Amino acid sequence: MLKNFGLSSMSTNLHRVSPIEVTGELNLIDSHSSLESLDHYRNYQNCHSSDGLLLCVNNGMESSMEDNTRLVVWYPCTGQTKWIQHRTMGYICTYALGSYQDNKSGNKSYKILSRIYDDQEFEIYEINSNSWRILDVTVDSYMSIQNVSLKGKTYWFARDEKEKLLLFLICFDYTTERFERLCLPYPHPYHGYQNEYLSVVREEKLSVLLQRELTSKIEIWVTNKIGETKVLSWIKFLAVGLTPEFRFGINFLVDEEKKILVCTQNIVLNGKNMVYIVGEDNKVREVAFEDEFKPFLFYYVPTLTQIHQGYD
Repeated sequence: MLKNFGLSSMSTNLHRVSPIEVTGELNLIDSHSSLESLDHYRNYQNCHSSDGLLLCVNNGMESSMEDNTRLVVWYPCTGQTKWIQHRTMGYICTYALGSYQDNKSGNKSYKILSRIYDDQEFEIYEINSNSWRILDVTVDSYMSIQNVSLKGKTYWFARDEKEKLLLFLICFDYTTERFERLCLPYPHPYHGYQNEYLSVVREEKLSVLLQRELTSKIEIWVTNKIGETKVLSWIKFLAVGLTPEFRFGINFLVDEEKKILVCTQNIVLNGKNMVYIVGEDNKVREVAFEDEFKPFLFYYVPTLTQIHQGYD
């Protein structure tokens, strides 16, 4: 859960009257920032997870002419962090974190992919070498902002203007540093959806939330285990009608065994951030958090890893 100057962890127990409980907090303040500049880094824009590490993105403006985005890679199990600076020269960038097998050391390492919003210019940061470089790739599709990472790849929704605006998935492989196109459960025009969002199931599978126009019904689809086969297949996991109807900024998790959907949206209602829990019976449980908390849901599985330290 995102909070001013840091993050909070929370636990879920559906048998409690209040099913969601905040269990811990961690401050993420850059030790190199002066007290006067802390307000520039007060609110974290987003958080990404990959194989045991988290990437927290903070867009702070140090001057009106230059955007000075600060990134922090964090290993929650030990509290180890690594701060990274990315000078975007006024552009708005989106980020993703992914892992790959380092051939020299034989160990798992990490890269950060940066993309200029509404453009197809990419940079990549290698944590081992502490350096940014321009990525020489061409993507002929429009990629969404939201992404998830799983087993060395990052996934986005995308659409292709040349193919009747069909919606599909595109993934980036951090080993080959190339993009690949993947299919969704069924072909449908991009403009036929009012909501489409991605999530990860237990660090094993992808899941998508799809809601077509002019309907309150939300469909959750889950893939086969990623990496077990080259063919991506989908199974409909859940179909529910949500009230109130979701509009934008949906973040969600699913529990396959209990057929439960836990979700939130990036909007404040009556001064509260809401988390919704719904099952096959379509009964919705609402949990409210104060405005200072911004719920952000993802599966986290600890791994034995260390963050390579050094200076940019």
